[in-house]
Amino acid sequence: MTEPHTTSGRDATPPGRRRATAPDPLSVVTSVPGVRAIEPGLGTTMRTLDARVRRNGDRTAHFGLHIDTAEGTAVVEVALDRSRPIRETVRDVQFALRRALATGSGRADAEVTVRVQSLQE
Repeated sequence: MTEPHTTSGRDATPPGRRRATAPDPLSVVTSVPGVRAIEPGLGTTMRTLDARVRRNGDRTAHFGLHIDTAEGTAVVEVALDRSRPIRETVRDVQFALRRALATGSGRADAEVTVRVQSLQE
């Protein structure tokens, strides 16, 4: 388990001012209604392990989420519940992740692939 990130006095944002940061892609995806959880598949697991062994891009390689900034692509693997139509949930995940990536990198044309790993009740 990792220790929580704390800010030093030099990095702290002054009271009343917010630091402009890109939203966390994992929390963006899981906040979409109908998404139960991030559910890693074999593809993102292997990419994440490769990135960690090579010690590059830990922000773009997570189990269940792979972002390739050079190619402008993102793959997210999710478990969905049946509270909404599946197509609507997948569309909303694509839009939300594309918007988050545009905020972080300025590229609004990212190709987002959503892999539905399981459907839960």
